[in-house]
Amino acid sequence: MKIVAAGECCFDHYDGEAEPRLGGITFNFALHAAAAFPDAEVHLLSAVADKDRAAFDSRLDASGIKHDLAPAARTPFIGIRLDDSGERFFHSYDPGGLLDWEVSESQRQTIEEADLVVLTRYHEIASVFERLVRVPTRGRRVVDFADISGTPVSHVDQVTADKDLADVCIFGVAPHEDSLRDHLQALAKDHAGMFVITLAEEGAMAIKDGKTYQQPAVVVPEVVDTTGAGDCFAAHFLSTWCTSDDIDAALANGCLAASQIIQRRGAS
Repeated sequence: MKIVAAGECCFDHYDGEAEPRLGGITFNFALHAAAAFPDAEVHLLSAVADKDRAAFDSRLDASGIKHDLAPAARTPFIGIRLDDSGERFFHSYDPGGLLDWEVSESQRQTIEEADLVVLTRYHEIASVFERLVRVPTRGRRVVDFADISGTPVSHVDQVTADKDLADVCIFGVAPHEDSLRDHLQALAKDHAGMFVITLAEEGAMAIKDGKTYQQPAVVVPEVVDTTGAGDCFAAHFLSTWCTSDDIDAALANGCLAASQIIQRRGAS
């Protein structure tokens, strides 16, 4: 199986830490996918600055991930603050040169030959996503819409405008945002594929073919850092679903994996 993650690599700047960590939703997903799909060929496509390439190359090589990183003027970075409960808050995002990235012929071919393409869409990199999602592929396409908590319901249709280009749509929603969750469930009823919604401490749910599946979160002794929990969930959910088509088992596996990563600092 050939899995291609295309999107963002960046530096995670944790408040209070002197050195940034390698990160980015796509980068984190690829690392988790390498563990979740032990027999698959995992590829990462992105763009980073030449001066940072060696650091990303080293980490990806160590995980057995094939990578094709285009040159960028600057590598994106994001600030991360953790509160006393381990909840992460993003600030000071800089897309660097990512928005100027044009998919190369070699990257396009990798996407075309994939069995599973995983893309990320959030507001700051929407233009990159819109280019990537239109690259043809023979495989299934997954779009991680990231954490859309706080998005007004009136804006959701704009955020999800390309949902019909995806076989699977993944969203993060805060547990208290009932109206947002209800709107996504209504959209899912008219979608040919599957919607997956992660709900932090309330677990996760999936909607496919008019049926709703639910999975409670795994209780942990202490939450240290929620950064990257959704990326970890997505990799392990997809690994189970792709190999068994069992949505209940996939939700359980995703929630279990997410519960493990939130007990330590770092997204991967």
